[in-house]
Amino acid sequence: MAPSAPRRQADRRRGIARTFLTAAAATLVAAAVAVFALLAVDARLSAQAAASETSRVLVETLAQDPYVTGTVAAAHGDPDARADATAQLQPYTDAILAATGVDYITIMDTDRTRYTHPNPERIGGAFVGSIDRALAGETLTEVYEGTLGPSMRATTPIRSGDEVVGLVSAGVLMHDISAAATQRLVVTGAIMALFLALGGTGVVMMFRRLDRATDSRGAGELQVAFAAQRELSSVQTIADALRSQVHEFDNRLHTIASLIELGRTDEALRLATARRDLGQRLTDRVLHATDQPVIAALMLGKTAQAHELGVEMHFETHLEPGTQGLDAVDVVTILGNLIDNAVDAAAERRTRTGDPDAWVEVYLASEDDALVFQVTDSGDGVPAAQRERIFRRGVSTKPAEGAKRGFGLALVHETVAQLGGTVEVASAPSGGAEFTVTLPRPGGEERR
Repeated sequence: MAPSAPRRQADRRRGIARTFLTAAAATLVAAAVAVFALLAVDARLSAQAAASETSRVLVETLAQDPYVTGTVAAAHGDPDARADATAQLQPYTDAILAATGVDYITIMDTDRTRYTHPNPERIGGAFVGSIDRALAGETLTEVYEGTLGPSMRATTPIRSGDEVVGLVSAGVLMHDISAAATQRLVVTGAIMALFLALGGTGVVMMFRRLDRATDSRGAGELQVAFAAQRELSSVQTIADALRSQVHEFDNRLHTIASLIELGRTDEALRLATARRDLGQRLTDRVLHATDQPVIAALMLGKTAQAHELGVEMHFETHLEPGTQGLDAVDVVTILGNLIDNAVDAAAERRTRTGDPDAWVEVYLASEDDALVFQVTDSGDGVPAAQRERIFRRGVSTKPAEGAKRGFGLALVHETVAQLGGTVEVASAPSGGAEFTVTLPRPGGEERR
C-alpha cells in the first residue's frame, strides 16, 4: 500500500535542512555541556585557590602580629601559662573568624597543643595535621581532614627572634569551597542558558531559511537537481549559440535576396561566400565528428554569436573526433563559459575604445596524456590581484547591468576540479586574458 500524503510529506521534510538542524542542535548542546563541565572544574579549582591564598595570607599576618607573637612566646614550653594564652587569644581569633571567610584558626605550641579552636572542647588537645615543614620555617598549604572535616589549610611558624615558639593554622572547609563554587556555577549556568537559547534561536532561523531555499529536499535530491541544472545550462548554451547562428544566416539571406532584386549580383555573391571558409570547416567537423560532435557544434554556434557582437572567432584544434572521451555536459560547461567570457571581454573593449580589432582564439590540443583547452581574447585582461577571486561564485569583473554575473567561471572551476584538472588565467601578449584548462585525458594511463 502506498504511503499516505502526510506520510510522504513528512518523509520529504527530512531533508538537508532537517539534517542541518539536528547536527547544529546536537553540536550546540554538546558544546554547552562541555563548556559547562570545564567551567565547573575551573570554578572548583578557583575556589580552592582562593581559599588557599586567603588562609596563607591570614596565617602569615597573624604570625607577625606582635600581640600573637608575645602571647605565644610567653606560654611556649610552660603548661601553666597555656590557660592565660587561651584566655587572650581565643577572643581575638573569634573576632577574626567573624570578619573573614575562613572556618577555623588554631594557634598552638610547637608540641601541637592548641591555644585556640572554634570548638572550645578541642582547646588543649593536639593539633591534627602536618607541621614538620612549618617547624622548619616554611609556610605549608594542603588539603587535610582534621577534627572539623576536610579543609584547605595553611600553617606557618610563629617566631620570637630566631626561635620558632609556636604555630598558627587557618583553613576553609571543603564543603564551603564547594558551596562557593556552586554559587559561581549558578550564575555561569544562567548566562550559558541565555546564550544557548540565543544560539538555538539562530539555528532555528537558519534552518527555516535553508529549508525554504532547498524546498525541504535531501542531499540526494539536491544532487539530482544540480546535475539537471548543469545539463539544462549546457543545452541552453548550445541553443543560444545556434539561435544566434540562425539569426545571422537569416539576416544574410534577406540581404542577399535584396541585392539580387536590385541587380547587384556581384555584391550578393561576395556576401554569400563571406566567412565561408571558417563556417565550412566547422560544418565539416560537425558532420564528420559523429562520435563526439559537441565541440564542433558549440564552436559553430559560438562563432555566429560572436559575429553578432562584432567579434571574430579563430578556432584551432589538434584533437581527433571522438578521442577526448569527456562528458558532453562538462565540455559545454567549460568551453561554453570560457568562450562567453572571452567574447564579452572582447566586445566590451571594442565598444569602449572603438577599436574594430576584436577577436577570440580557441586552441584545443592533447599533450602528454592531458587535454588542453586554451581561450584567449582581445579584451582588457584580468588584473593579477583578481585572478584567484574570479573563480568564486558571485565575483565578476564585468558591470552587472541587471544580469546575474560571477557564475560562469565558477562553474568552469568546479567542473575542472571535479575532473581532476586545473584552470589558470594569465595575460595574453595582446594584453587580453588567456585561460588555460588542463585535464587528465580519460584512459591516459592505459595508453602509455
